[in-house]
Amino acid sequence: MQETAKSVSEFVTLALSLAETDITLYRGQSDVWPLQPKLARVKQRDGVSKTDLESALMKDLKNQSLGLLDINPPTEWDWLALAQHHGLATRLLDWTTNPLVALWFAVREPAKVKKGGKERLPGIVWGFNPAHKDYADPDGALGPYDVTKTTVFRPKHVTRRIVAQAGWFTVHRYDPGKKDFTTLEHIGRLKPRLRSALIPGESFSEIRDDLGRMGVSHASMFPDLDGLCKDILWNHTLLEDE
Repeated sequence: MQETAKSVSEFVTLALSLAETDITLYRGQSDVWPLQPKLARVKQRDGVSKTDLESALMKDLKNQSLGLLDINPPTEWDWLALAQHHGLATRLLDWTTNPLVALWFAVREPAKVKKGGKERLPGIVWGFNPAHKDYADPDGALGPYDVTKTTVFRPKHVTRRIVAQAGWFTVHRYDPGKKDFTTLEHIGRLKPRLRSALIPGESFSEIRDDLGRMGVSHASMFPDLDGLCKDILWNHTLLEDE
């Protein structure tokens, strides 16, 4: 039976019940879509494979971003983390060790409305309990493009957003047979370690307001001028469901 949380207090109780290992990762989504990295969801041009697209995106990022960076990422793992947190499509999927951060990402915008009706669709917060053997070794010989199985990666603090969001990632293996990146909930060895809680669409507004009172907002999640401006705007206006 699918668990449901209609308030922050209900969610905290559920989040604790989802935790079964020393480190539990959480991911909030405004809709119940598959646990796939963005690179699996974008549409590439004809004749271009997902891995070709990945190589082209990272090459352009490296060539064009150095004048915009405070640091030069020293490893491919660091470049991937930087790319992911600035919106580029990568083989990484975002997670956090802070369940309230995950909840905020699930409810930060009004819930979608069911097609042809007025019912608001639920969001979801996933809990993932990785085993020790599931962790990547960024200091080892294997690079992120060489992973033979989907693994968990704790990034260095290369951006303020990673720090603010207590960010972790899953690094998704490329499946040559399917010509795409793996979907986490379809991986037999990892599926038993996944749990989830639905967040009713009608509860988004109240939960968002309560999280704001607890200091979880655009300003705290995105510690830059963009995040501050979005938070100021939200404090003086109303979203569609408020």
